[in-house]
Amino acid sequence: MALAFLLPCIIATSGCGAMRWMDQKPAGKSSCAGWNRIRIKPETAVYLVKNDFSAGIDIDSHNLNGQNNGCWK
Repeated sequence: MALAFLLPCIIATSGCGAMRWMDQKPAGKSSCAGWNRIRIKPETAVYLVKNDFSAGIDIDSHNLNGQNNGCWK
């Protein structure tokens, strides 16, 4: 129960580590070549929070960078 309550807070704050991408301007459509969103299941997110928090932040940074470059919405 505590994890279910704490997990959204942890995931929301993990985005803060990815904020460095917010200042970068899109380089154009060529920057999207080969760039795909990394999709993970909720169970995987829970695992990453417990066992490899930095990997979760890296995935979030990757996805945010692709979104900011207009590779997906």
